[in-house]
Amino acid sequence: MFHLWWLTSIFASLVFAMYIFANQIFKLKGSHVMIYRGVGTTLVLLPLCFCIPPVPSVIFYVISVFQGLLIAYLDNRLFNAANRFGAETTSIIQPISVFFGYVMWFIIHPNLFVNLIQTPFKFALITLSIFGIVFSVLSLRKNKFSRYALLYLLPAMLSVTIIDLLCKVLMNIGQDNLLGAIFYYSLVTSFVAGLINTIAFVKGGNSLSEVLKSKNIRFAALPIVCIILSMYFLKNYSLFLGSNPAYVMAIIYAYPIWVLLANNIYAKYTKNKTYMSPNKKIISLVTFSIALLVLCVHNG
Repeated sequence: MFHLWWLTSIFASLVFAMYIFANQIFKLKGSHVMIYRGVGTTLVLLPLCFCIPPVPSVIFYVISVFQGLLIAYLDNRLFNAANRFGAETTSIIQPISVFFGYVMWFIIHPNLFVNLIQTPFKFALITLSIFGIVFSVLSLRKNKFSRYALLYLLPAMLSVTIIDLLCKVLMNIGQDNLLGAIFYYSLVTSFVAGLINTIAFVKGGNSLSEVLKSKNIRFAALPIVCIILSMYFLKNYSLFLGSNPAYVMAIIYAYPIWVLLANNIYAKYTKNKTYMSPNKKIISLVTFSIALLVLCVHNG
């Protein structure tokens, strides 16, 4: 199964795109989404604790709590960034974190780097393919994002990197009970992040009445929870299978390409003549880069 990391990563990328596209179509408030994905996911997972054995490692839960704190911070940072610079800029800048993860994983595991540079041509091709994927996504922005937007989002990108690397570490810790590792990671991080986001929401003078409306629960909360659970499973399973989390995240964070294609189909379906077709050169570049990355990783 380890050689299928790229396939599960593509599925995870598609689910990420579904999450973004759903928010875009239904115009959900970011603060509501943060509560649904945290508290809602916790409430759905909680009854399953009686069926799924826990991971017998204290450090696993300590790191998961820390992850929950990081996710709460990241949610807040991305939400504020989306308000300031737009959701398009925020989602497109996110793949920059792949570069950080690529370097940091080799710093944590220098033996992997030493093994890889034994074949410099392969190392160059892998690096080039990751650059191609990230460049493709950054090129989707119609107008260049400002330096201020990049600097504002830099702490968030570092947080994304740490979250992804620690996910890989946690899945390795719980590899003897992988389903339990994915489940309890999802439960703990959702609870911590959801609790913090809900407290911040209420302290901001907002009322929970709108969040708890039955219409919002049916048409927003339930779809979001289903998508989030799929994201948790596919992302963490992909990270477990992949030898380097940066390889996995390079594919997953190419999700703006899927959003672009979905927007194009949606525009044609709704006969929106103002929408422009996606750039075929960008689509070709990201496809080639992903294929190159998979081939290079598999051959060795």
